[in-house]
Amino acid sequence: MMGKRSLINQSGAMIVAGAMILIVAGCHHTSPDDLLAEGDADMQATKLADAETAYQQAVKIAPNDPRVHIALGNLYIFEHKPGDAQVEFMKVLEIDPKNAATHVALGNLYNDQSQRGLAENQYRAAVALEPDRDSYHLDLGEVLRQEGKTAEAEDQIRTAIGLSPKNAKAHLALANLLATEPDRAAEANAEFDEVRALDAKLMPAPVATTAATLPAEAPATTTASAAGAAAPQVKPLNKLFLLTKNSPVYQNPDTTSSTVGQVRRKKYVHVTGIAGDYLQIKLKNGTIGFIPVAAAE
Repeated sequence: MMGKRSLINQSGAMIVAGAMILIVAGCHHTSPDDLLAEGDADMQATKLADAETAYQQAVKIAPNDPRVHIALGNLYIFEHKPGDAQVEFMKVLEIDPKNAATHVALGNLYNDQSQRGLAENQYRAAVALEPDRDSYHLDLGEVLRQEGKTAEAEDQIRTAIGLSPKNAKAHLALANLLATEPDRAAEANAEFDEVRALDAKLMPAPVATTAATLPAEAPATTTASAAGAAAPQVKPLNKLFLLTKNSPVYQNPDTTSSTVGQVRRKKYVHVTGIAGDYLQIKLKNGTIGFIPVAAAE
């Protein structure tokens, strides 16, 4: 009897130990890191409902982890749920008020809704927290320009250039701003020349150049027609990509074509095709355009 009882006890202990191993394994499988990785994979596969489930489970397990709210907020942005995204980003700032990147994300959200004053406040908070980040000064400069605060906008853009003299996008922002100012066309053209030297792919049609300053032998349609003739065919694609850089959205796969929008880093875009070095994307308003592949690398 004692032998049988001992065997039963040992068996019971083995069962309990096995159950504990399963529980531990299960807990590890549902850690915030695992769920975030699962949600990210679902996002890449365009399984938005599954991604939302994974992120929401991560929130339940680790409600004070800013990463889970950021992931969920980014998903809501892609799903065109700005109110829900705002709630998540504000939770991040409740947990970590010094999270400069989230101030920028919230500022972008306000800016997309034309709430310029609220966007400006968020960008200013980010700049105060990380004054050495040139991109934050550019974001603030852009919203100030949209508010008609041209002098302040120029100061912020020049600060960005001072922090990163080879930032072609900062020079382009300054060129575009100067091009709207009376009697500053020469300054604007000098900045456009700097953009060409730093990153010619960013160069749009020279808005500061007038017909009077164009050479007589250069027809206005030459560049556009040449670009159209050389434009690569679009190969269909259906993927989500997380942007690593801000970028204008061009009407055609060519930076000399007109711009139809703007996309920002750390946001997902729906890529519907690829044409050479450009990704064809669909904006949330339904507009189709192109961004350089480098913006999503």
